[in-house]
Amino acid sequence: MSVTKIAALAFSVLLTVACGGDKKPAEGPVENAGEKVDEAAEDTKDATKDAAEKVGDKAEEAGDKIEDKTD
Repeated sequence: MSVTKIAALAFSVLLTVACGGDKKPAEGPVENAGEKVDEAAEDTKDATKDAAEKVGDKAEEAGDKIEDKTD
């Protein structure tokens, strides 16, 4: 291998190590906005689940009352 090829290979390895050392995502305004959207989506999912459970409970109560009146 020639000196030029060895130098190019060494430079490539050094560049890869220097640029790829930190695996954490950048913390910028877009990242923060994305996190807020994710949190809002999770909150909406939780609220929808809670509302569906409440509706189900009320429907069951109404069914029980109807059964009590027909007995």
